Amino acid sequence: MEQKKTKTRRRIDWQQFIITVLGTAIGVALTFVVSGMIDKRNKEKAQRLTAIMVIHDIDNTIDIFKSWKEKEENGKALLLYALERKDQVEPIPGDTLLNVLDLLVRRKAEYHFDTSKEQIFNSDADTWQNLDNMKFIDNVQEIFYERQCFLEMANTLEWFRAPIPEEESTQVVINGGWNSEEEYYEKIWAFLRDKLHERRVAYYINVSHARLSTLTEYIDKFTLLNEENKFIMGITDREMEDYVNSLNNNGIALTKAALPGHWLFVSKDQSTEYDFRSDNSYTFTNEGTSSYTKTPYWSGNYTLRTSYKGTWALQKDSLILTPDYTTTDVLVDSGGLVVEENGEEALKDWLNSYKERMLDYYRSHADQGERLAVKARLDSSKDKMEWSFSDGEVRYLKRK
Repeated sequence: MEQKKTKTRRRIDWQQFIITVLGTAIGVALTFVVSGMIDKRNKEKAQRLTAIMVIHDIDNTIDIFKSWKEKEENGKALLLYALERKDQVEPIPGDTLLNVLDLLVRRKAEYHFDTSKEQIFNSDADTWQNLDNMKFIDNVQEIFYERQCFLEMANTLEWFRAPIPEEESTQVVINGGWNSEEEYYEKIWAFLRDKLHERRVAYYINVSHARLSTLTEYIDKFTLLNEENKFIMGITDREMEDYVNSLNNNGIALTKAALPGHWLFVSKDQSTEYDFRSDNSYTFTNEGTSSYTKTPYWSGNYTLRTSYKGTWALQKDSLILTPDYTTTDVLVDSGGLVVEENGEEALKDWLNSYKERMLDYYRSHADQGERLAVKARLDSSKDKMEWSFSDGEVRYLKRK
């Protein structure tokens, strides 16, 4: 009897063992299946995020090309206007004169792009495998290659590069006038008139149509390729909108209670301070040091301090600043200048005329209804503020 019970128990134990093994095997299988499903979903998510990131970067590139085209279109008539008047002695109007000079000045790396997204795309070893769409990859690589080709062309070829070096124009503006605004503009016009007679400057102005045509070709080509990218990757406008919103939603919303105080933005040789008050008024102060200059009367650096008052308002996620240029005050600090022999009076006259020219500039804009709108957010400490401008520029201000 006891032996029969032992056999029955062994049979039951063996059945339990089989059930346990089967259960374990099924569990392992389910784990692999679930893990595979999760990996697949993660891969698809990574694939779409990578595609959206690259497509957004290309959309930004197209917007930059459009801004360059708009500047070219707006400046074309002004440059031709100046070129037609190169033989007249009388200066063209002051504001027009300075705008013409600005359009002809060649600055360092005038044409450039943020290539951080391109570097991420090209440096990720799994990018091609994750995206799993060679047509999309080919389109993106073509755009990135063409973008680099454009930069090399625009920053090296004579018909694209502005003809007057920035250092040369800066010296002219600084040394332009000593006694009056009229003399200041006369000296700048004399410089610019000589430049307009140079073949290289005239050539640059006359081939504006070629620059416009080239910019249009890039805009059209990149737009077509990127629309194809969105189509073949199944990226909807809603997904692009959500992605852009996710980029803009970092940080904490700016509130009327959090803004008041002193905020400082520092860039190279200048600093800008905003004193925001709870009554929706503010004071703007900018202080900058000039580069080293040398004239027959003095040499060294001077510091320019400009301030004015204004009002501020919040509209959703935007900070609106409305300046009151009638309150502008200008101070030119000559402490960093070394006066040449018998140059004291010339320096004094220049300081006074320079201050008056700056005041006249701001007063002339007092009735033009200017205002600045930026998207503004705070970090978690509420002591750092991000400003996003419509042209893509981003600034970070710190509470002082």
